[in-house]
Amino acid sequence: MTTIDEVKARLDIVETISEYVPSLKKSGRSYKALCPFHNERTPSFTVDPQRGSWHCFGACSTGGDVIEFVRRIEGLEFREALQRCADRAGVELRPPTRREQEQREVHERLLRANEAAAMFFRAALGGPDGAETLSYIEGRGLDHETAQTWQLGYAPDGWRALLDHLLARGFTEGELVEAGLAIEGDRGAYDRFRHRLIFPTRDVRGRLIGFGARALRPDDDPKYLNTPQTPLFDKSGTLYGLDRAAEVARRADRMVIVEGYMDVIAAHQFGIQNVVASMGTAITEKQMALVKRYTQNVVLALDADTAGSAATLSGIDAAAGAADRETVATVDWRGLISYQDVLQADIRVARLPLGEDPDTLVRSDPERFRALLDGAKPVTDHLFDTVTATLDPADPRARSRALDALAPAVGAIADPIVRAHYVQLLVRMAQVDERTVLALLRRRSQRRGPEPVPSRTEMRREARRARPADGPDGSDGPDGPDGEAQLLQLLLHRPECREIRDEIDPDTFEDTANRRLFIAWRKLDDLDERADELDDREELDEDVRARLESIRASVPESLSPELLDSRYVGEMATSMAAQLRLRRAQARLAPVAADQAHQVAAARRGDAAAPQSAASDTEMADEIETLATEFVEISERQRELTREYQLVTGRRPADAADDAQESADDTDV
Repeated sequence: MTTIDEVKARLDIVETISEYVPSLKKSGRSYKALCPFHNERTPSFTVDPQRGSWHCFGACSTGGDVIEFVRRIEGLEFREALQRCADRAGVELRPPTRREQEQREVHERLLRANEAAAMFFRAALGGPDGAETLSYIEGRGLDHETAQTWQLGYAPDGWRALLDHLLARGFTEGELVEAGLAIEGDRGAYDRFRHRLIFPTRDVRGRLIGFGARALRPDDDPKYLNTPQTPLFDKSGTLYGLDRAAEVARRADRMVIVEGYMDVIAAHQFGIQNVVASMGTAITEKQMALVKRYTQNVVLALDADTAGSAATLSGIDAAAGAADRETVATVDWRGLISYQDVLQADIRVARLPLGEDPDTLVRSDPERFRALLDGAKPVTDHLFDTVTATLDPADPRARSRALDALAPAVGAIADPIVRAHYVQLLVRMAQVDERTVLALLRRRSQRRGPEPVPSRTEMRREARRARPADGPDGSDGPDGPDGEAQLLQLLLHRPECREIRDEIDPDTFEDTANRRLFIAWRKLDDLDERADELDDREELDEDVRARLESIRASVPESLSPELLDSRYVGEMATSMAAQLRLRRAQARLAPVAADQAHQVAAARRGDAAAPQSAASDTEMADEIETLATEFVEISERQRELTREYQLVTGRRPADAADDAQESADDTDV
């Protein structure tokens, strides 16, 4: 038994989830509640104690084990979630290696140095030298309570004020340089931040990992200065204010990303608290991955000049590399569109009025700012609107420039149906035929032409041939439930699958070890060669290696190149993943619907069994109506799953229903 298995075996999943979801109530053989990961009126979140798993049948459409639940609900990395669960279960994880222990000690020292620096900056703000900075803060509309809440500070104008203060408290120059608080010069170390307004930056766990600093003199350059890359601080993977906005964004099911520190603080002061800042950088995939822990709906509230200027739009390809990231906020539009597909996020843009930024707008009219957020447009629509706003349709050169500006964005769209929609928009805008637009997209993306793809009949035949049972008796095996092991066998055994690795959602794998093995495979091209570096990489530890060895040891001959044509492998893998999720949802929904029907029938029998008071009759009628409504919604979800299954597999609805019933019979729900 691996460490992960031991932790899950010792934890009561119902008891653990109930601490986060107090409304969890028994319903038949499972438990249900309103989903904690999105807003809903009818409960779609279920916990199955027999399987040790949870699942959301609503907007999330995902699930997992108890460790995955803790990871998602608390916004943790996997190791942190495992440690949290292990502590609760009384399981001792392996002792840290010497390298890990040394790294932890370094991190602790740097965190303490940052906290000590923040106290110094706050004290300086309240001293005589901080009077000018206090006036600036008040002039920006921030009250005293807000300044205290966000721990704003002031860096004195001297060259070694902070350095000498921290050296006297036992820190070394080397530690302060490594923390990004000091710079090593020819004549010794000196303070990085001097005569600046200080914004402490914390991670989602509330740890102080770095600082942002605004210049107070007009001629100081750059205007905003951040902590450099350190063992604690990664600007491309950090969002200012996330520690305060995360839970609010989860409840609102929307995160708003702005550019600057003051934009975030002003929004929070006026009650809009699901706001974070990218700190003047291009929005990165790391930042989007952070956001996705809490919501898939993102709104970019960018200054008008950033979101729509000709300079920004004409530099779609080169913006990220050409701009000074310390002073200019850039937008990599093509990257944002790609993130929508890779991370399954809905990214929208709220275009602010000219001359306004989130800070000024929210202070002058908070309700107008909220309305702009609610009316945000999808990122691709925003680009089309901006480029065509001043386009002269009669000028062929203008149409050519517009087509050239928009082609990279459309080419970055992975969904063929969505891309076809925007291709037609380009055709009408440029007044050319579709072949011309498609040829331009191919040149810009440098992709090969379309390759033959197998028919659905061929796909089903190959999938059946390569789909052995999970366990020796055809039941769920130790390597994962209902087909996860078979999908991993295909991915790990056939290198052709690397071409489609971003098309499979990690949520397909509900078993934690399987999910981590899939993520490691997707990250590391040389997974097999690096499997011995278990202590040096988070992706590869003994549990993941054990699962890797188990999967490798049971690869069927049907996956060999002689029996499975390489042209079909990628399509087959994506089809297997889609069918796995649909079969699983159908199998789990069937007993839920049955339990719901039994409850409706029982409630009606109880209503007619004996005379009751008028009040009791009313309550019983309300209960029956509620149960009946839930039953109708569950039934509709069953029909939706059947239709989706038919689209994926090409089978008739009756066949899909048979599959659902067969899965329900074979699965211990």
